[in-house]
Amino acid sequence: MRLSKGELEILREIADGNRDIKNIALALKKSKVQIYRSGQNLIERGLIERSDGTYIILKSTVGSLLVQLLGDFPSLVDPFSDSGIELLISLLEPKNISELIKTSGIKRAQIFKKIKQGRAMSLIRKIDNKYGLNEKLWAKAIDFLKELKKDQEITDDRVPGNSTIYYKNEREILFSNKERVEATITAFSVYGLYGIKILPLKEYYYLPKKKLTKKQIFMHSLYIAEKEQEIRYIIFIALFYIKYKKELQGIKHIILDNIKNIFEGKRLSGYPRLEEIKEKAELYDIKI
Repeated sequence: MRLSKGELEILREIADGNRDIKNIALALKKSKVQIYRSGQNLIERGLIERSDGTYIILKSTVGSLLVQLLGDFPSLVDPFSDSGIELLISLLEPKNISELIKTSGIKRAQIFKKIKQGRAMSLIRKIDNKYGLNEKLWAKAIDFLKELKKDQEITDDRVPGNSTIYYKNEREILFSNKERVEATITAFSVYGLYGIKILPLKEYYYLPKKKLTKKQIFMHSLYIAEKEQEIRYIIFIALFYIKYKKELQGIKHIILDNIKNIFEGKRLSGYPRLEEIKEKAELYDIKI
């Protein structure tokens, strides 16, 4: 969820009981046209509706929590505005700057700006070399962020409503759908082009549309395997890795680490045995 400062200020006014559009414009020292424009964005996001010159909060868990927060803590407008909410969701688990850039897709300068705003009100704190949220002081804000994260994991305006989302940030999104979608096919859906033919039950897609490298396709497979947790997918990931190992150097992921342990003869719960991988490798003429 990305909301402008003006949109958040409207929600704050509504939280304080000021629902009349004309009065909101006076309180915020803006024109009615500006309020209508920002209000329309909030309507399209499903947070409010307009009725007879007033705004009404829609009854949704995320929207209600946000309005309550802004009513109780008006100072959250600045750290929440623009990319702020997205950054704070990334900080539900402490991260350093490099990790934040990777997971959130937010530019470095904007990350530093939002961290500065958050630290000024003790919403964000530094833990060793990482940044995290202050649970003791901001439990209610963290509850909102957790609820929003759960909601965002299953919905996104960029993809059809019946899609399953595996990974996303501001710039990109990885998802699956049983129907044909105008997006780049990736992960297990394209393994056949690389000598490992599979018949997945659904297609895996990536946006924005572009030509993908083997590394990107492989990473997408890892993200999907994290959520799907199917042994057959882990076997196919192992085969893809063995076949294109030189081109996949530098990738770090817990599933890949565990696959490497299996190649060394270890048995891991929830993972295929080495014999299973070798058996499947023979069908594709891949040497292990």
